[in-house]
Order: sequence, then structure tokens, then C-alpha cells
Amino acid sequence: MIKNNFHEKITLLLSFFILNNYFFLSLNFSILFLKANFILFFLGIALFYFKNFRENIYLKIFFILIILISLGTPVFDWDPRSIWLFHAKRIFYDNSIYTIVDNYAIFSHNDYPSLAPAFAASLATLFGYWNEVLPKLSFTFLYLPPLIFAYTIFNIDRYLIFLSLVFFIIGKYLFNGWADGLIAIYFCLSSLLMFNLLIFKNKDKDKSLIHCLIAFFFFITLSLIKNEGLALLLILFFTSICFCFFKKKIKENSLIIIFLLTSFIPIFLWKYFCYSNGIFNEHINTNFFSNLIPRLKEFDNYFLIFKFLILNEKFLFSLLFFIVSFWYKINKELFIYLFLILGLYIFTIFLIFLGTPVDFYFQLNSSAARIVKTLSFTLGFFALYNLSYIDINKKNIS
Repeated sequence: MIKNNFHEKITLLLSFFILNNYFFLSLNFSILFLKANFILFFLGIALFYFKNFRENIYLKIFFILIILISLGTPVFDWDPRSIWLFHAKRIFYDNSIYTIVDNYAIFSHNDYPSLAPAFAASLATLFGYWNEVLPKLSFTFLYLPPLIFAYTIFNIDRYLIFLSLVFFIIGKYLFNGWADGLIAIYFCLSSLLMFNLLIFKNKDKDKSLIHCLIAFFFFITLSLIKNEGLALLLILFFTSICFCFFKKKIKENSLIIIFLLTSFIPIFLWKYFCYSNGIFNEHINTNFFSNLIPRLKEFDNYFLIFKFLILNEKFLFSLLFFIVSFWYKINKELFIYLFLILGLYIFTIFLIFLGTPVDFYFQLNSSAARIVKTLSFTLGFFALYNLSYIDINKKNIS
């Protein structure tokens, strides 16, 4: 229990500094605040490493290896170079997340939330110059809070399996400046926290409070990473509230739901800022339905989406693991909860692909492999969690 309390507090601390950085830039705080915040963030990591060095040694070794890989590899993909690090570079030189107001280089999706680029820009600010190495490394640091919190969920052996799943499914996204791996991991931990807070309430009020705060921080982070994060958070809330309604737990969870709903405020403010300055997402435009309706009638489109999303070795592995896990020991409420969330997400993906204003095949070929990582990791993560469910109850984590 002591180790769990420590890891939960470190998760809160690091998440707080990550969000602090975003809000400092949003409110145009002095560079001194940004530097001080990042120094405190690094001190939090040092505390995690050296308070009890042998504790959670798997993650400590894993994270050092990911850092070394990140430092030793160039930025060689379109999204990291032309979107995330490009935004970060603009924020670094202007010292503001509002630099996108000119809508320069619209190919870089100026409407995307700026939490990750802001974090990258501030790391460059701390060192006093721009290059692509350190800002790219900052994306790796964003994985730490959910990876640390996951240690409170699994026993040692299963935590090693969890880290193996992270490396197998997320892969190069851990160290090459992509945001999609962050979406996958933050979504999984956010879904689990929501399930445990609303469906299986912990009798330990102190633990419920700290889990509620972690969920609050994770929800804000998820929504501010990428547009998909907002869609996933909306799906998560809709499913959870409906689940509570049918379980007749709305009244007892009303305060938690209201508190967690406030996590939408930062992303809604960002979207309002973009809207008021005429900055929109190129994939959702006035032609969405005129593109969607004809494509709905073409059966070949469904086959192509199925081919790109489902016929993927990592997705098929995760799906098989999920089926075996829930066949071996089914948690019916968790299964229904996941079925609803993933079903809604897949339905949303189909609609977005079918309504895209760009070439249909190009859109699938360029983005399906990234999107499927969230589906694959969610299936693998909850398959492992389902197998660990009895142990978790004994540890009073759920």
C-alpha cells in the first residue's frame, strides 16, 4: 500500500507540472515560471528514481532505454517534423501557444491542441536554444505519469507484461515525437479510472480522492494532446454516464461526474479560440455529409476500412489476447463497458473516414496505422487487467 501511495502521488505531481506548463503559456507567464516548472518536473522524476531505486526497477530501466533511443534517432516522419515539432518551434520563438492565430502552414493542423508542443517548446526554453533532439525527447517524458500509475494496478510480473505491451504496440511512437501513442496510453488509464470511480467505488475515501484527481489530470491531458483525445473523452463520458444510469448509480456519483466534467473546460476554451480566429480542421468541413452519404452506399469502402484497421498484426494479437482473457475469466460489467466504448469509437472512426474531404484511400493509408494503436492497446491493456482483477481487488486498488 505504501508503494502505491508513493506512485500515485508521483503521478499527480508530474501530471500537475505538465499541465502547469500549458497553463503558464496560455496565460503568458514569464519564461522564469516555465523554467522553474520544468526544473521541478525533473526533480519529481529524480525523486521517483532515487527515493527507492530498486522499486519499480523495470520502468526505470525501460524509460532510460527509451530516452537513449530517442536521443540517438533523428526525426524522420511527417507528423513529428511537420506538425508537432513545427508547432513547438513556433511556440519556442514566439513564447506563446497563440502563435497559430495567423494560420500559417495550414497543412500542419493549426487547430490541434498545443499541450505536447508547448511542453517541447518549454524544454528547449530551459536549455536556451532550439534543436529537434530535446523537444522530441519531451514527448517521451509525457508518458511517465500513466506508466508510473499503471504500477499501482498490476503485480510485478504482470507489470513487466504491461511494459512489453507498451513497447510492442506503441513502438517507435514512444521516442520519435508522435502523439498517437500518448493518446492510446492516456485513454486506457483514463477509461480504467472512470470505471473504478463510477462503477466499482473504492471504500477508501482517501484513495478515491487521489484517483479522482489523477483522473481529472489525465482527462485534461488526453483532451489537449490531439483532436482524437477530445472525441475519446466524449465517448468515455457518454458511455460511463449511461452505464451509471442503467446501474442506478447516477445520484451517488453526481459530484464526481460534475467535477470530472470540468476537465473539458481547457479544450473547449482552445476550440473557442480557434473558432473565433477562423481556424478549423480541414477534415471536418461543410462538405462532410455530402462526402459521407455517397460513400455509405459503397460496400467496397467498408472493406477498405476493415482491411486497414482490422487486418493488422498488432490489432489481431491484441484482439486474440482480449478474447482469451475474457473467455478464461469474464468480468461482465467491464466487458460491457469496453464493448460500448470501443464500439462507439469504431463507429466514429468509420464516420470520419467515410466523410473525409481528402482522398478516401490516401486518408486510410496515411492514418489508419496510427489510429489502430489506440484500439490495439486498449484491447491488450484490458485483457491484462481482466486477468489481474482478483489480485487488484485484494490490493484494494479497484
